[in-house]
Amino acid sequence: MSGGSLAFRQYELLKEDRASQLAQMRERMTELGDDRGLRQLDAMMTEFGALGPQSPDDPVGEMLTALTRETKDILADLGASRTAMDDLWVMAIDLDAFSARMRRFTDGSGLVTVSDATFGLCGLYAEVLALTGQRGIEPQVLSGLLRFYNTQQRVFGLRGKLGIRLEPVALGNAHLLLYLASQFVLAHELAHYLLGHPSSVSAFAPEEYLPVCSESHQLEAEADLHALRVVRRAFEGGEAAFGAVGAVIGMLAVHVTEQALFVRRGASHPPARQRAAALIQEMTPEERAFAKEAFDLTLAATEAACETGAGSVPFTAGMFGSAPIHTPLSPSHLQTAEVFDALQCLSRESYLTTLDQASREFGEPWLADGARLAAEGDSAGALRTWGVPKGKIGALCDPKEPLTFNALHSKLQDAFTQCGIPKSHVPVYAIAAAMLVGEFLKGDGLGDQRNSH
Repeated sequence: MSGGSLAFRQYELLKEDRASQLAQMRERMTELGDDRGLRQLDAMMTEFGALGPQSPDDPVGEMLTALTRETKDILADLGASRTAMDDLWVMAIDLDAFSARMRRFTDGSGLVTVSDATFGLCGLYAEVLALTGQRGIEPQVLSGLLRFYNTQQRVFGLRGKLGIRLEPVALGNAHLLLYLASQFVLAHELAHYLLGHPSSVSAFAPEEYLPVCSESHQLEAEADLHALRVVRRAFEGGEAAFGAVGAVIGMLAVHVTEQALFVRRGASHPPARQRAAALIQEMTPEERAFAKEAFDLTLAATEAACETGAGSVPFTAGMFGSAPIHTPLSPSHLQTAEVFDALQCLSRESYLTTLDQASREFGEPWLADGARLAAEGDSAGALRTWGVPKGKIGALCDPKEPLTFNALHSKLQDAFTQCGIPKSHVPVYAIAAAMLVGEFLKGDGLGDQRNSH
């Protein structure tokens, strides 16, 4: 590979400080009193260090390097030019508002970036499917795990994932499915590069603007098919159908990011159901049976976990039943997640009532005034009345700019704090305001455009 290409320069600029991240992780676990987790982390890092890695603080990067090498070898076996991949770089970065993307530079080099969160979500699905093999079908467990994750992201902007204790055989299956799902996502992006697709086309980067058109959907289908061929080849010596399940997991991981974390997405991608159906048609009967079963088990739970507003079922720890879920978090933290998710499952009238009551309680009529403007569809007027700075409102309301719920919620929290709302009440009122105004921000442009196709 060339070390002077534009892609390589960007690769060097974006490199994460994994040693610092590891130190922060240990500090956070110490604060939580997670002695068991610390022991597991130290044991894992000791075992990892004994392998003689080039980057002793970066097991994710080492895994991705090996995965990239294997994936490129498979693509070459399938007919891709090795020369074309010589200046194609791959890296993982600590950003949560996308899954993976490919960027093509003017000198012909390419850079694929994969979010750390993508591996986390793929791991969550892999663990739940492995748990299903261990205990039987419990779809509410997946819904609970995903709703907790989504609430952490939407409200706090944090990557919070609860763990599952698995028996050795199930744990091995989970690791295998994680690997294949990660390979599917990576192979999809590499395929975009090799097929000459533009940088803006990627069903794993929902924060990028991509107009709705059948051509973009066709490009995604082409990349999906190439990625399926890779995971199929990667495991052809064993149960080849595991590769098909890995493809399903990769699709659902991006589906969660796109559907749950964004108020307004910058791209319109084929729905997970449509993408999976197209791939299933390309599978062997054995693969098809495995993939369809995994998809049927997980899709309904995934869609339920992504729903907000009236009629949605919020997260409760009771969803886990007797499933072996483990977490260092205190019961009060889980209860907070329950409260905040429940606040996202109310009707428009409930949010109006909440802000009207707050307006009277604190003697702040602007809270209710903004709520009424939001309910009437005047998003900019509502945000202005609530104290969001003028310079921020344009981006929040721009139909061509993607918008995460966390970005909207954070701006409202800052505004309410500046306006003197008691700190203990700010998150609740900010959620109510974000849910109320977000309904119209979603449909101010791209949402309506999507629904017309």
